[in-house]
Amino acid sequence: MADNQIPDSGADLRALVQQLVDRVNELEAQVADLQSCRAVPDDIVVAIGAAVSAYLGYQAKVRAIHVHGGSRWAIETRRQVHDRSVSRR
Repeated sequence: MADNQIPDSGADLRALVQQLVDRVNELEAQVADLQSCRAVPDDIVVAIGAAVSAYLGYQAKVRAIHVHGGSRWAIETRRQVHDRSVSRR
């Protein structure tokens, strides 16, 4: 059966449903894996707190840490590197 044809029998429908179930299970596993990677380890939190304290000169509380993908940082850095504007003083 071609991908764009409507299945003729119940067996074809069951096979398509099974393919969809397998695909959904695979995607759910990928999402679960991605979500587990989003947690910030405790040692990273301590390192960030130490860096903030060293920069500010006193011990500041780390209230929240948000994990973002690297693409936004990379885009902003690229924009700054290729910025040809002249600042006026």
